[in-house]
Amino acid sequence: MVFLMVAALMLSGFPALPAIGGPVAATVFAATEIPLKAPAGWKSKVDQGATIMTPSDLEEGKVYTVLVTPLQVKAGPLEEVYTAAKKLVGDVGKYTEATPAQKSQSDGGWDYKVSIGPLEVGDKALLAQVMAVKKGDAGGVVIVLSDSVETLQKYSDLFTDMIRTLGGARKAPPPPEMARPAGVVDLQYSVPKGWTETKKSGVNVVEASNEGFYSKYRWTLVVMPSQALTGTVRDNFKEYWKDLITANYESEVVPLPLMARMSDGYVCAFDGDGSATHKASGARPMRVMVYVIAHGNRFVPMLAILYGYEKQLEEDVDRFIKTARIPNSSNAVIPLFSTKEVTGEWSEGSASIASYVTSSGSYAGDASIYTGGSFSLRSDGTYKHVLIAITSRIRLKETDDGKWRVEGDEIVMSGPKGTNRYSLLGCGNDPKAGRFLVLGPYSNLKAKLSFTNPRGQFQATWYKIK
Repeated sequence: MVFLMVAALMLSGFPALPAIGGPVAATVFAATEIPLKAPAGWKSKVDQGATIMTPSDLEEGKVYTVLVTPLQVKAGPLEEVYTAAKKLVGDVGKYTEATPAQKSQSDGGWDYKVSIGPLEVGDKALLAQVMAVKKGDAGGVVIVLSDSVETLQKYSDLFTDMIRTLGGARKAPPPPEMARPAGVVDLQYSVPKGWTETKKSGVNVVEASNEGFYSKYRWTLVVMPSQALTGTVRDNFKEYWKDLITANYESEVVPLPLMARMSDGYVCAFDGDGSATHKASGARPMRVMVYVIAHGNRFVPMLAILYGYEKQLEEDVDRFIKTARIPNSSNAVIPLFSTKEVTGEWSEGSASIASYVTSSGSYAGDASIYTGGSFSLRSDGTYKHVLIAITSRIRLKETDDGKWRVEGDEIVMSGPKGTNRYSLLGCGNDPKAGRFLVLGPYSNLKAKLSFTNPRGQFQATWYKIK
């Protein structure tokens, strides 16, 4: 029955997409083909304007179909195209988003928004991926129908690669020209296994790349000569961010930066942007990063341009930074934070709105929760800490006060309930958003940020000045 239903759906074609985008949509417009290519060996055909793709190794009784329909009008905003996609699948059956729709962009510059959830057609049920794609005036809808989670997972890597390469892979831009005097790279480091090193005028380029069918990445580290440390590590970091990132990329990130002290006394200031766009080429790396490795009276700046992700990336960069050595540097201890810049009224909060439901979808209770915390770090050395948690049935509020101080990369708070140490990971000012304090999520547990994704979730708690 499921096969007959899908076959009927494909043969009848999809209903015409509604005109979207207001007056512009009414303009006569030649539909642009969506350059989504079927993997080698898949079956592909065009029926009434829609391209239908199916795997050639699909087992009997299983369903996995990719349907691609271009808009017949100029595409409005991505949100409007996604609304049209939901309406289109809604004409087939009842579609429910299982998770919030996610936005991203392919290597070829196509923006897309995608969700996944059950599609009920009569007394039958499928799994559907509903996607809107858009680039300039061109847009379209991509719908994936599958009989089960297992079948969806079987082809998920192939489909992900289809979307990632939609429009073709952009050529990565060359490393930005350095806005600093050239010299000899003297940083001592080990080239990670599988990476290559190229020594150029004034910089060393250490990179790894892979063009496999299932795994594509290009990771580039640009290592510069060491310099005498004048001023703070963070001030020098901001200057290099301006030279390397702001001068070459459209970026909304104002770096704090984030800070880490290694066990051997070396210090690393680092920050990154996961949505930067190269001004000249339009390329959008997965992330661009700046690192300043410092020891005693010298520091070394580095630039990272990262396309694609594998677990190996984090392991290699982490080892590279932790084992790098600056020759002829002194043993002077580099201060990370001062009491003055940490003093303030800091707060954070988060909420999750949800409900419990029965297997039939009936309301069964409230699952919403709110958590919030604040630190009042006063200039007289006293503090007050408040933690609040609220659910539909529970109201929790805890307070603590006492004396506080900064010790290296920790804030130490001593009160009647004991002494708590919080990892101090960053402190700085964003001209638009204000001041931020970044602490480890738990007291008395050393926190560590990813060197390739320091602003990722669950690594730290970001407090904003009140």
